[in-house]
Amino acid sequence: MFRLTFLAGLVTLATPIWADDLPTAISCYQTATNSQDIEAYLACFTNDAVMIDVNREFVGHDAIRAWAEREVIPGGQSFKHLQILEYEDGHAKTEVNWASLVVHYHYWWNGEGKITKMSLQYAD
Repeated sequence: MFRLTFLAGLVTLATPIWADDLPTAISCYQTATNSQDIEAYLACFTNDAVMIDVNREFVGHDAIRAWAEREVIPGGQSFKHLQILEYEDGHAKTEVNWASLVVHYHYWWNGEGKITKMSLQYAD
C-alpha cells in the first residue's frame, strides 16, 4: 500500500499544472498581450523590471516599451499559456504558444503582483 501511495505522489509531482488559473502577474501579462494594449502591458511590470528575451536584456518601462511595441504587441493576439511547469510563491515557469512557437517564460513578481523580472527561452 505504501508503495502505491508513494508512486501516486510521484506522478502528481510530475504532472504539469494547466494554465487555467494563472497567478495575477501572469494573467495580467497574457491579457494585456492578447489585447495588444501597451499601457495595460506596462502596468503588469514594476518601473525597474528586467525583461530578458533569449540573450537580450531590457531594463525599465522605457526599454520594455520599445521592445514590446516592436516585437510583442503587433502579434499579441496569438499569446497563450499552455501549462505551468514550475510554481512557487513569487516565481513560475510556464510553457507558452507564441506565434506557432513553444517558448518557456520565467516570471518573478512582487507582493503586489507586479512582474519584477521575466526571462524568455525557446523550449528544448
